[in-house]
Amino acid sequence: MRILALGGVAGPALFTLTTLVIAALRPRYNHVTSMISELGATGTPYAALMNYIGFVPAGLMLAAFGVALARAFPRQRMATAGAVLVTLFGFGMAASGVFSCDPGCPQSGGSFEHVVHDRIAPIIFVCLIAGTAILGIHFRRIPKWHHLGVYSLFTSALSLAFLVALIRSLETRTLTGLWQRLMLATLFLWCAVIGLRHRAQHN
Repeated sequence: MRILALGGVAGPALFTLTTLVIAALRPRYNHVTSMISELGATGTPYAALMNYIGFVPAGLMLAAFGVALARAFPRQRMATAGAVLVTLFGFGMAASGVFSCDPGCPQSGGSFEHVVHDRIAPIIFVCLIAGTAILGIHFRRIPKWHHLGVYSLFTSALSLAFLVALIRSLETRTLTGLWQRLMLATLFLWCAVIGLRHRAQHN
């Protein structure tokens, strides 16, 4: 399970690196206004690399991280619920690479793949935000994890605020990319911290 826990570190690192590389190969791409999914949009340059080196493997690593969390706290319902939500986020992220959005990731209409992608995204974001909060409550009940409880709850609240800002920016696409990146950075950092804590705990 220690190896699976490192999915919380490796998944975000791989996804971030892939995003930066593919964005650098597309000079007109704007990190502040454009969503990350636009790098994997159907028919766009290097979309396959973004989807199958970024979204899919990183998502599977994060799903493995969720499984490790479930195994770390067996037969504890709250921990299991939180871990399942983290795992669902990982699988949903991988699915987002298989079902890519249309160019520009429009808010309505589009191909079947685009509609699936568009429906998955908000659900998986909420899954990870909720999972972080639930695990934060659980951590506060465990002496060795207590110090990560407040951090987890703060992460959940902050990332939820960024998600709300992202949703409110969708019509105008003003700072949409920035809000998405701040949300993911907050959540990915949590995954890395918890993944490393899990590994250290079981050494």
